[in-house]
Amino acid sequence: MIRYRQFAIWALAVLTLAPLAAAQTYHITDLGTFPGGTVSQGDAINLRGEVAGYARFANYNAHGFEWKQGGKLQNLSPIAPGSDFAVAEAINAVGQVAGYSTYNPEDAGEHAVLWVRGSLADLGTLPGGTLSQAMGINDAGEVTGFSDGGESEPHAFLWNKTQGMQDLGTLPGGYYSQGLGINNKGQVVGYSNDAKGNWHGFVWSKSAGIVALAAPPNTGVNQSANAINDLGQIAGGSAFPTGNFAALWTPDNTIESLGALPGQGWSSAFAINNLGQVVGWSGYLAFFWSPTTGMLDLNTLIPPNSGWILTAAFGINGRGQITGEGDINGQTHAFVLTPD
Repeated sequence: MIRYRQFAIWALAVLTLAPLAAAQTYHITDLGTFPGGTVSQGDAINLRGEVAGYARFANYNAHGFEWKQGGKLQNLSPIAPGSDFAVAEAINAVGQVAGYSTYNPEDAGEHAVLWVRGSLADLGTLPGGTLSQAMGINDAGEVTGFSDGGESEPHAFLWNKTQGMQDLGTLPGGYYSQGLGINNKGQVVGYSNDAKGNWHGFVWSKSAGIVALAAPPNTGVNQSANAINDLGQIAGGSAFPTGNFAALWTPDNTIESLGALPGQGWSSAFAINNLGQVVGWSGYLAFFWSPTTGMLDLNTLIPPNSGWILTAAFGINGRGQITGEGDINGQTHAFVLTPD
């Protein structure tokens, strides 16, 4: 379920000093929860400021949601009948939302799903499979994620309306992969193991297939590529000689550490926009990074005494709006940060 996403991306996280520019400040919008619930999380935000995520009810069942500016959480229902769990992971420019839902409560199986104007489509699995999750969607409606197939471990997939679900395979000698992000050129990123048991971030394209991303020398390879923008810049996390930290890969496949917040021992990046701005978390604090500012604690960029502790940032759009989750009044709520 939600835990699958955490395998490589929540443990990935160098203390580097970056020149600081004048910091952008934000005002914050609380997206709330479903009736009676105390938990919500914003996973992605599109250029119109629409957010996809999930929230829980009083009985702790979770549904996906779509949120639009000035509105309330729109319930994205799970696969019917009988299911009561769904998560929205990604949203594109026209408001199509990708995620996953349980479809058989008896064994808690999950299928990748697509919500279009609130109507759900089950994307199924790779041939012979029983489990799939959708993690990313581009503006053409192409979806990536992962699915098992027959007796095999999950593989990354690419889905579109005309061809259905395509197996993207693994790195040579590997048996497991996940697709986590896709850009408008159809490039997919994620992570896969290899014949030596190392976990590499990868980028897949129709022309080149699946390619391992660069790793720092003299480290154990433990990486995840979590997001890719339309320029081919990739954000995620990697092992470095001094620990696990947020990473940025350039289109020519060189790797850069984005550092960590002061006093924090790790970081990982979850999203990148076409301006090269990156968000994620470091030591359970949400961060923003850009080439001019370096890594900044988002908690220092919202109004003081707001009552919020922003713990993770999962999405950023081209206008600089950010979504994620934070603690407010003893609850965990989704938020949107809008530049002042």
